Amino acid sequence: MTTARHALPGDRDAAIDALAEAFSTDPVFRLLFAPNHGPVDHKLMLEAMGVAYDCFVVNGHTYVLDDAGAALWSPPGIQTDTEAMSTFFGERSIPERMETAFPGFVEMAECHPDEPHFYLQFVGARRRAQGTGVGSRLLGRVLRICDDEGVPAYLEATTSRSAALYARHGFEPLTAITLAEDVSLLPMLRRPDRQDAS
Repeated sequence: MTTARHALPGDRDAAIDALAEAFSTDPVFRLLFAPNHGPVDHKLMLEAMGVAYDCFVVNGHTYVLDDAGAALWSPPGIQTDTEAMSTFFGERSIPERMETAFPGFVEMAECHPDEPHFYLQFVGARRRAQGTGVGSRLLGRVLRICDDEGVPAYLEATTSRSAALYARHGFEPLTAITLAEDVSLLPMLRRPDRQDAS
């Protein structure tokens, strides 16, 4: 399979579609956007991921792997302008559920490391590509930079499956944040592995 590469302008639609598909069953998105707690409507997910993609692509660390998956990162020292994301979530989420989850999102923001770090907002693969190494390749693209430059990486896992993937790549949980019954976030931090660095 092709290695992960920087996203180009022509990759936008496929990357957004892959992320929308990947996160349509994510517990946090289902909590906020699915009235019956089932998969989130694909058109709504396309809107959500389109907003997120446009916020993060300007950072220069958005990666794709063919049309199978994508990853949105913020590099060290860059505070991504996510006002458009906040507006979307505020206007389009189910109000009473957002009200319940909001304290958890505040706690999540407080978990971000103070030191410069790479932050992973989203990484996802299409259903047909899940379990084939797409996520690992997308993660590895930036984690190699982290190791070479001695920079930590940070993210929030939303499922036990994603947490297990991140743990295999050296991420360690910091705490657990409850958003609602059976819905939680797991902030995770990875220290750089510089044993092979010159």
